[in-house]
Amino acid sequence: MAALVTGASSGIGLATTKLLLKNNYQVFGISRRGTVPGLENDQFTGVAIDLSQPDKIDAQIGTLLKQCQIDCFIHAAGNGQFGSIEQFSVSQIDTAIRLNLTSALVLSRSIVPLFRRRNQGRMIFIGSESSLSAGRKGALYSAAKFGLRGFCQALREDCASDGINVSLINPGLVRSPFFDGLAFSPAANSENAITVEDIAEVILQLLQSSPDIVFDEINISPRVKSLIFSGSQTGNNR
Repeated sequence: MAALVTGASSGIGLATTKLLLKNNYQVFGISRRGTVPGLENDQFTGVAIDLSQPDKIDAQIGTLLKQCQIDCFIHAAGNGQFGSIEQFSVSQIDTAIRLNLTSALVLSRSIVPLFRRRNQGRMIFIGSESSLSAGRKGALYSAAKFGLRGFCQALREDCASDGINVSLINPGLVRSPFFDGLAFSPAANSENAITVEDIAEVILQLLQSSPDIVFDEINISPRVKSLIFSGSQTGNNR
């Protein structure tokens, strides 16, 4: 089995890559640099694609798909920017939407026809709890994630009769580099955040499930939601 994983150099993408390799998958890992320091495995191939530049993705992914045959696609790439909408420049808005939404559409544009011709394939997208309920300072991020959720719902309907399974995973707070540079992060206790390994295990379960059933959406939350803000020693339960 061969998997194409985006965001393979960090966070959920990296944890998924490692788990799939452990389970004898061949993994083609997309990241901006293409290399994953410390990851040495003959079954892993790093692919350098900047997903914030969708005009270049089409040619690059087309070349890759001509060179290899993939059985599943896991889209884990993305980042978060939070603040009032007027705080973002037009360029920042454009880049965020490209990375968190447009890249999924452009990649799928090339992958779906491949899976249709074979009448099989699995596509798993990492969404967010922000696609279920928007919060303060989350206008930009939620806009992209709500869009991704709508895309997955439509894609699932379009592809169901073609043997293609489309699933969306909406995690809550995940302890990962996602929060690097942000003004908040999950509180320290294990009950306050999901691990990237938790999400990778769910992805593997989806890949190993019957092709005749579809897990439309999976919503995952830490047992106790609590945030720590920069300069604060107390969490914010919500």
